[in-house]
Amino acid sequence: MKSKVHSRRTGRGVSIIEAALGALILIPIALLIVDLIAIVIANSMNDTAVKNCARAGANQPNPQSAGEAADKVLASFQQSGIVKSLTLDDLAYTANEVCTARTTMVVRVPVPFPGLNEITFKGMAVEPIVGAAPR
Repeated sequence: MKSKVHSRRTGRGVSIIEAALGALILIPIALLIVDLIAIVIANSMNDTAVKNCARAGANQPNPQSAGEAADKVLASFQQSGIVKSLTLDDLAYTANEVCTARTTMVVRVPVPFPGLNEITFKGMAVEPIVGAAPR
C-alpha cells in the first residue's frame, strides 16, 4: 500500500516570490507610463503656448508690437513643475499676411530613466494677420 505523506507546507513562499517578480516587471512599466503621460501633457502645453504667441502677434498692427504681445503671452504662461524652460525662438511678422511663432520647451521627466532626463519640444504656429486692410 501506498502511504500518503501529508505536508504542512503552504503556497505562501511561492506566492511571495511570484509577487516580487511581478513587481519587478510591473513597477518599471508603471513608471514609464507616468513619464509618457507627462510628455504628452508637456507637448500639449508647448503647442498651446506657441499658438497663443502666434495669435497675439497676428492681432497687432506692426512687428514690434507683435513681438511685445508674444513676450507678454509667454510671461503669463503658467509653468508646471516639469517645465524647465519655455522660450520664444522666433516671431516672423509678414505685414498683411501671416505671423509665425516658434517656441522651445525643455521638460524634466518625472521619473528619469537612463538617457531620458530631459526632453526638448519645438513648436511652430502660423496665424493670419487679422484686421489688416487688403492691398
